Amino acid sequence: MNTTEEKKLVGQTAYETIRFDIVNGNLPPGEKLKLNGLQKRYGVSVNTLRETLMRLVSEGFVLFEDQKGFRVNAVSLRDFEELIELRSTLELLGLSKSMANTKNLIEWKSRLISAHYRLTVAQKGMMADESGHTAEWEKADREFHMAIVSNCGSNQLIRYHSSVLELFMRYQVLALKKRPFRGQSVVDEHQSLLDSLLNDEFEKAEACLREHIGKGAQVPL
Repeated sequence: MNTTEEKKLVGQTAYETIRFDIVNGNLPPGEKLKLNGLQKRYGVSVNTLRETLMRLVSEGFVLFEDQKGFRVNAVSLRDFEELIELRSTLELLGLSKSMANTKNLIEWKSRLISAHYRLTVAQKGMMADESGHTAEWEKADREFHMAIVSNCGSNQLIRYHSSVLELFMRYQVLALKKRPFRGQSVVDEHQSLLDSLLNDEFEKAEACLREHIGKGAQVPL
């Protein structure tokens, strides 16, 4: 592995670790992110940290202010309500367009089945040991919902949906500190959603997704 590849790998690892620590609350909302402290904590260079934090700024996880530096973005009920509305709008539109795009239905449904299988495994892990499977579940849940819109034919819709969904999932993970994983009910919701998508039942799929997002939106702040 050459030096450039090593730097990319180190940078990606730092990004994924810091992002998860923010999502999981190990770096709590509003916490000041001092480069020296982060360097000791994550064992990477200051330059790598700056690049990583600026990436997280662009994604909405970190805030940068002149003369004040970096801090973890705060959470609020207003922000969460906006994310709920945006996610619902984008994901329902993506679902509609994906189901209407008949050219790639087989490939799309294959992606859905694969993503749902990984999600099922992660959900079982959460029900057995919530604290030990949070990262796996958050990623699998996100990837399943990203798969739903992946056949929409619009790169812009996919990109904006992904960005909103990542921020939405932060609230889901933080909520685990105040209430347990929803367990079998959320497993059943995902299964019903998958079945309706595979059976080309648009109205049922839309209703399942709308209800699922609504129940997931009941997050204590």
